Amino acid sequence: MKINQIKLNNYRNYKNSTIDFTDGVNFIVGKNAQGKTNLLESIYLSSVGKSPKNCRERQIIKFDESQAKIELDFSTLAGNKNIRIYLDKTNKKSIKVNNLNILKLTEFVGILSIVYFSPDELKLIKEVPEDRRNFLDISISQFDRTYLYNLMRYNKILKQRNSILKSENSEQTKLEELKLFTPQLIECAEKIIKKRLIFIEKLKKFAINLHKFITDGENLDIFYSYENQSGLSIKDDLYQKFDKIVLKEIELGYTCIGPHRDDIVFKIDDNDCKFFASQGQQRTVALVVKLSLMEVIKQEIGEYPVLLLDDVLSELDLTRQDKLIELVSKYQTLITCTKIPDTNIQYNTIRIENGTKI
Repeated sequence: MKINQIKLNNYRNYKNSTIDFTDGVNFIVGKNAQGKTNLLESIYLSSVGKSPKNCRERQIIKFDESQAKIELDFSTLAGNKNIRIYLDKTNKKSIKVNNLNILKLTEFVGILSIVYFSPDELKLIKEVPEDRRNFLDISISQFDRTYLYNLMRYNKILKQRNSILKSENSEQTKLEELKLFTPQLIECAEKIIKKRLIFIEKLKKFAINLHKFITDGENLDIFYSYENQSGLSIKDDLYQKFDKIVLKEIELGYTCIGPHRDDIVFKIDDNDCKFFASQGQQRTVALVVKLSLMEVIKQEIGEYPVLLLDDVLSELDLTRQDKLIELVSKYQTLITCTKIPDTNIQYNTIRIENGTKI
């Protein structure tokens, strides 16, 4: 997969800019606050449908303008495609793919596959479980639309179930109402958990070896927090767990177990990275996970996604910089930096100044 060109109109600090990309490594070079990260953000939005910064869409539109547009042309094994995203301060965004209107998120995610890494990705290791679940959901949804559909359905049922738990109805009334929603929730939960377990095993296979290569021998392991000690199927195990905890859920007013509560655990030499790894180790693990995701997606869809690396080189020593650039040169990679490092690989240079290619 390869991005050929992007055009940005009134997107953050970009007034009217056209930027072309090549195969392999593309260094996006410029001083701080010139728009390098904004460029990667626009590509991320063109893949996932939202900004990685979780900001309001109206904040993306250039100051004093009412509308913005992204036009992105890219190539896949299936042929050339284009994505057009229209942003408006007073209306919802609209998306077109090959001039066809996209009405649902499930129709859009996965058309352009990307893997994104920024300094904020450290939260994948050290912050709250929600960040790790978001990583799971965005990653799997890029190559499995059924997963995204089940996830959206699960969240809808979860909201309905929590409404019952929070209501002023009697305990008996709540138990009767839950008999309708709990089986539906479990049906979706089983499918989500199965997909996540399979994904983590595939990711781990690549990550363990890659981490050893980058760190010269540290042992990485990755676990999904769902535990089934009952010996039952996932579905029956969930029924058993919900039966045991339902009265506590009524007391607390929310659903206590399920995919929305699960987590990923990263360990180096049997120590939890969240608590015992240095910041440098945590950053390396996060980077290794994203590079391993490239391999998983390639395995699933038959071609590599596009890799976006935002300000990653400044946090690595020269040895790890060399290893990283060697690794990512085999697919299209967009790397933002203030200075191009010494390297023997061929690369394309894109210089950005105040939202303009120079």
